[in-house]
Amino acid sequence: MARKKIVVVGAGSASFGLSTLAGLMRNGDLHGCELCLVDIDRRGLEAIYSLALRMNREWEAEMTVSATDDRKEAFPGAGYVILSIAVDRENRWRIDHELAKEYGIMHYAENGGPAALFHTARNLAQIMPILKDMDEFCPDAELLNFTNPVPRIALAARRYSSVATVGICHQLSFGYMMAGYVLAKDLNIDAPKDYRFVWTDRSSEIERNIVDQTVKKLDITAAGINHFTWMLSVRTKEGTDMYPLLKKRFLEAPPDFEPLTQEMIRIFDCVPVPGDCHMCEYLPYTHNMQRNTWSKYNIQMYDLERGARNRERLWDAILQMGQGRMPIDSLKQAHTERAELIIGAMATNAHAYEPAVNIPNLGYAGNLPADSIVEVPAVVDAGGVHGIGVGNLPEPVAELCRRQITVAELSVKAGVEGDRRAGVEALALDPMIDDPSLATTLFERYLEAHREYLPQFA
Repeated sequence: MARKKIVVVGAGSASFGLSTLAGLMRNGDLHGCELCLVDIDRRGLEAIYSLALRMNREWEAEMTVSATDDRKEAFPGAGYVILSIAVDRENRWRIDHELAKEYGIMHYAENGGPAALFHTARNLAQIMPILKDMDEFCPDAELLNFTNPVPRIALAARRYSSVATVGICHQLSFGYMMAGYVLAKDLNIDAPKDYRFVWTDRSSEIERNIVDQTVKKLDITAAGINHFTWMLSVRTKEGTDMYPLLKKRFLEAPPDFEPLTQEMIRIFDCVPVPGDCHMCEYLPYTHNMQRNTWSKYNIQMYDLERGARNRERLWDAILQMGQGRMPIDSLKQAHTERAELIIGAMATNAHAYEPAVNIPNLGYAGNLPADSIVEVPAVVDAGGVHGIGVGNLPEPVAELCRRQITVAELSVKAGVEGDRRAGVEALALDPMIDDPSLATTLFERYLEAHREYLPQFA
């Protein structure tokens, strides 16, 4: 096996850097590789570097590990680049959420809805120079991107660089959780009868436990766009079709278990994957504050304060582990985003199956636009990531996706080129905008709120 160099850009982030590092270090297929950690935050970089040296030593990974704040120093010779960055994450997210509320729009404000335009633009302002440097210093490297909005970043790479890019997201696991919960008796899965997802550590622990049981018993094939995929097939490991029973059981579930998802099943006879809080980003139904549909469906807004607290807690753990004052064995079983599995499959030509990747649509989803970024299953080998054809999505579901694909195209054009017209058009096409003049107003308000992070609009 060719031992190629792996570069992690954004290695100094707490949760991402830790899970990515653990995955890379514990994967035997990658032992002996060169690993370079990159981050402009020297404090975070030094902490994760110290931990990497300890993991490498104690887990006998035999990697050559280095760290730098200069990506141009890291990129030459890279075979794989893992990317996850964020721009003032919780604070900007809060501004995005609150600003829309001033105009009667209640939305999740991350990867869909009006705020997503500027989430995209802020991150592209940082990522486009990274793509340019990859084109120059490691043009043959594979980019594995976790930065949100995942499909829009992948689209920017597709449209404005020559970098081969795959977007990775774990959201399919939430579909497994929902399937495991409603089919618990049928599949002999241990799930609390009163479980409802909320943003707490305990809730996340229960979710992971249900997922771990369900993936051993079911195979779900899903497709669409990231955070908005739909189940096309649900089978047991023995091949029994469980989809009709899944839909039946879902509509028999307690009415407060993912109620928006239940509503979509009743209307479209198709089960969405992402759960209510992410799915609502792409639908026009919950944003209207006068109708109060957000509360009607009990949408769980991301807990920004908890996110900040958890990051500080992780930093403390990273520092202690790096200094040898805290055990690291638990990281051998820690959940990861699967980057190490994809890289390992490419490095070993494993022809491995990946259930969900974000890649250009080369006919994989028949009734979604060609060359748009879609989320589909794939096979990974030495030649890269190859999507698996899933046929057509149900036509009404495909139409919901197509509108968002057009919004994404315009958002990327605006975010890369600083094209104000494209930005206003993206907002005017967003189903949450019900007054055409609001598109221009919101564009200017968001631009003013985030101007320091948006040099492309100068």
